[in-house]
Amino acid sequence: MMTLYLIASIGIGIMMTCDVFLLAHPLLSLKKYLVFFLSFSALFFIMNSFAYYPMLFVILAVNSILAVKFTGKFYSVFYVPLGYIVNCVSINIIGLAANMIWDVSVQEVNSDKCLILLHNVSTMALSCPFLYLARLLFQKYLISTFEKMSRRLLVLIVLTLLLCAFMVLTMSSFFDNVEVSHREYFLMASSVILYFLFTVSMIFIVLHTARKSYEAEKKVEYLENLNEYTRNLEMVYDNLRSFRHDYINVMSSLAAYIDEEKYEELETFFYEHILPMQKNLTQKNGALNNLLHIHLLELKSILYTKLLLAVNQDIEVNIDIPDEIDAVPMDPVDLTRVLGIYLDNAIEACLETERPVLNFHLGKMNQDIVFIISNTFVDRGLSVAQMHKRDVTTKGEGHGIGLCNVSEILNRYDNIFHETLIEDGLFIQQVRIS
Repeated sequence: MMTLYLIASIGIGIMMTCDVFLLAHPLLSLKKYLVFFLSFSALFFIMNSFAYYPMLFVILAVNSILAVKFTGKFYSVFYVPLGYIVNCVSINIIGLAANMIWDVSVQEVNSDKCLILLHNVSTMALSCPFLYLARLLFQKYLISTFEKMSRRLLVLIVLTLLLCAFMVLTMSSFFDNVEVSHREYFLMASSVILYFLFTVSMIFIVLHTARKSYEAEKKVEYLENLNEYTRNLEMVYDNLRSFRHDYINVMSSLAAYIDEEKYEELETFFYEHILPMQKNLTQKNGALNNLLHIHLLELKSILYTKLLLAVNQDIEVNIDIPDEIDAVPMDPVDLTRVLGIYLDNAIEACLETERPVLNFHLGKMNQDIVFIISNTFVDRGLSVAQMHKRDVTTKGEGHGIGLCNVSEILNRYDNIFHETLIEDGLFIQQVRIS
């Protein structure tokens, strides 16, 4: 009997390892797949030997934690329970077919080494296409939703999958030691399949709702950026109108100093009042003039909003946009989020220095779009790698998620290269989009 348990456990270990491979490839090395195989085989052997089915929760939980640790992706916590459930459903489908066609019972399968092996191979052959399709579905539609989803909701979905896995195991093993008719076997297998489909349907409804919610949040954020852009344009217009209104009074003041030959007072008045006004106006007009090369409204709005904010806080802003920018191969909401975070961080860092400077470059390199944002900052001893970790910050509670969020967004794109550098007292963010 122990030999049968060992063979069955090794077979399950191979199946579950193949499931992880199909869902997680190419995030894992071969050594890590060996760890999964040994973990699955040993834990299932213990469960089968003692017939203690609640241990299934421990098996799936332990290997799910390994999946998250090895891949570095929290959403990979779904892989192990999903693979197990698909295997159980496949086993029941194959078992039902064998029972209906050849009159093979569960007891006969469990007591014959060859039938156990054949059953496992057949299960893998049926499960693999479904899991590969699940992987394609994840990559195309769901990973972006998983990455934005709250940990609480992810945990709730995982618990639902674990409960489904346990219920499927319980229902499948109910007739392991009892002779049943074809009709009873059919009802049991159908119940397993229907319960699985019901659970998956409910999870997809939750994911669809969450995805729609995140898309709505993106649209709200996009509209807020456009509103901020409009407000800033109105502010510039008001400033220009005010300057034009005061122009005659300024000229009259200058004439009065000249007529009375008060040249020292004229010099003081010019440098303290006229020159700062001219510098401020020049910077704002320079920002407007450079942004004329950008023909994407969402990109122009976020840049103008943030750069004008920097100018209004007496930051020296240098803008270089030599090329006409008609398109950026990136989701516009993701683009505005990334640039918004980068520029907010740059402005905050600038304001901590004695001479705040922010440099922004946007141009083309061959067919690629290149963003370079650099700023003065106070070095507080954090490495570049530490800055991109969640909740690592020198700004206090509530900060430390910006650069981490940027990394998560950019890592979803295969056509984007991003790099963070510290050179010559400047903190530099480089993004290249091909």
